[in-house]
Amino acid sequence: MKTLTLKVQQFNNYIKNILAAEEFLSNIAIYGEVTNFKISGGNAYFDLKDEDAMLSCVKFGAADLDINNGDLILVYGKVNFYVKTGRLNFIVSKTEAYGLGELYAKFLELKNKLEKQGYFSEEIKKPIPRFAKRIGVVTSETGAVIRDIIHVTRSKNKYTDIVVYPSKVQGVRAEEELAAGITYFNSRDDIDVIIIARGGGSLEDLAPFNTEKIVEAIYGSRIPIISAVGHETDFSLSDFASDLRAPTPSVAAELAVFNYAEQVSLIAQLAENNYYFVTRLLNQRKNETKFVLDSIIDKLKLKLSEGSAKVFESIRMIGDRLQNIYEIKKSKLDLISGIISKQNPLEILKSGYSVVERNNKKVLRINDLKTDDDIKVVMSDGSFLAKVAKIN
Repeated sequence: MKTLTLKVQQFNNYIKNILAAEEFLSNIAIYGEVTNFKISGGNAYFDLKDEDAMLSCVKFGAADLDINNGDLILVYGKVNFYVKTGRLNFIVSKTEAYGLGELYAKFLELKNKLEKQGYFSEEIKKPIPRFAKRIGVVTSETGAVIRDIIHVTRSKNKYTDIVVYPSKVQGVRAEEELAAGITYFNSRDDIDVIIIARGGGSLEDLAPFNTEKIVEAIYGSRIPIISAVGHETDFSLSDFASDLRAPTPSVAAELAVFNYAEQVSLIAQLAENNYYFVTRLLNQRKNETKFVLDSIIDKLKLKLSEGSAKVFESIRMIGDRLQNIYEIKKSKLDLISGIISKQNPLEILKSGYSVVERNNKKVLRINDLKTDDDIKVVMSDGSFLAKVAKIN
């Protein structure tokens, strides 16, 4: 038999004509679970699936269509084959509920089970540390999620360290890798808080975060965990099990990282307030002492005017003693005022000290440096860049 040779367009037109001629396909109802639902240009696009197959669907003029991922629905319409793209779609004329989607039903079943077992109890939630120095992040090492977390962290505090445990966030073995990341960070002593995160997606995409394994890993963590999975409207079992749920990965970073500039400013303000408080207290005590001294002297002068030499001598002795007491108290208050002034971080730098940084991290030991390292030296009135010439 001779082989028929056709252009792609000719073949696609042939398929379209076959489907159009099949009366059965022009008016049919199909039921399945909604996934990958979205509205674009006033039209609804989604996939209808069961356990073995998936069908692309479109409903035109459906900006107010009230269906969600995980819904089990019945769609009425016809099959259409697009010649230009060679893609088969089901054109939906109307939809109606057909029950609860199997995947969502399993989600609710497992949620109820774990909730009864106490995995989501508010009493076991751990507080998120206010001043985290090092954050562990379990997520994909590529993509927008980790970039957003790094950007927010660096904008708030360039001294906060981020340690990434690269993990799959969907697909085969994703739940094992996510749980392994939580276990890894719990094996370290330098992690203050853990963030598990991924971007938005369908219920199938979020499946690894809706498993008993990930819930048990979060439950067993001694380190506080922030869950930032999906979009703001998405909820996963990891959200319920974690110590704090963030609507997005960026918000998770906001919650985990303290604002360095604000804290430095607050400390400086407290030091200044303490200095003024001590100064005011010193002046107050000085005035009180002077008032008491003047009062005693006035009374003794009255006695002196009555002609008592003994009283005059007493006046002199008491005056000297009170003057000594006053000087001692004043010296102590001056000492306290000087100590508080010296504790001001800016005053310390003005005394000739400086902060050395390498790669935006403070250098605490000489062993952290090597010859030819580029360093940044921060002083009280500015900073400059330098290179290490020799290490002693």
